[in-house]
Amino acid sequence: MRLVDESAAIREAFPEAYADLVVFVTDLGGTTILMFLLATGYWLTRRRETALVISYAIAGVGLIVALKAALGMPRPPEEYFLVASEGDGYGFPSGHAFAATVVYGGLVSAFGRTRDRWAVAGATTLIVLVALSRVVLGVHYLGDVIAGVVLGVVFLLGMNRVTGGDPRRGFAAALALSLPALVVVGATEDTLIALGGSIGGLLASSRIDDLPALRSRLEGAVLSVGGVAFVAAVKGLEAVVAGLAPALVGLYAVLLAGILLAPGAVDRLAVGPLEATES
Repeated sequence: MRLVDESAAIREAFPEAYADLVVFVTDLGGTTILMFLLATGYWLTRRRETALVISYAIAGVGLIVALKAALGMPRPPEEYFLVASEGDGYGFPSGHAFAATVVYGGLVSAFGRTRDRWAVAGATTLIVLVALSRVVLGVHYLGDVIAGVVLGVVFLLGMNRVTGGDPRRGFAAALALSLPALVVVGATEDTLIALGGSIGGLLASSRIDDLPALRSRLEGAVLSVGGVAFVAAVKGLEAVVAGLAPALVGLYAVLLAGILLAPGAVDRLAVGPLEATES
């Protein structure tokens, strides 16, 4: 089921000298890159659609960590690792493959680009590269990443049906998934992100449609720079409250709510319109 022999063939076919490139590719399915991608997309493009995908990503965290812990299937032996694994000890299904499918596939779906062959091809390429990078790095078997992609597709279809395009329903689903994950896995970084993020998203998402549209490229640049600074500042507080689960939940709630409400704060700066942009 996990395709051990096929995984070995993939690892052996890829030169270890390019390990840094593989790490870069695998990071495209990691929490940090996906968070900044979605946050920037939310600030600069269609907010409601991007917020919906953010809710999918938060909900997916709760689902995947609980499922991996419940199945309890270990990663490959450490002698296969090209780099040290910073994740949990569970290998099935692959969280990176799942997350890449949910986010990149979710963006194509939410933005109505499922009939755009270039958008579909681009998202598919990213998902396949992230999935294969996990096998090349030796932290997953091929069967793990295939299962992660399949689960991601099923999850997307289910969330599309449950939410009906409403981010508030997405964050409500994320909250519902985060609670059993907290019970099954305990107070880990992932479960606290899922719980705090879903709470912050649920509280802030009702105001998305009331936020002002971007009036200029300058305002978009200010929003992006200020937003990234806000995210970095909040993330910097993690070390201060580390070990305090309620404080971390509150911190992640503030982080998600701040990302969603940032356009309203920047609007108060009254940056003059230089050129109209799409909201």
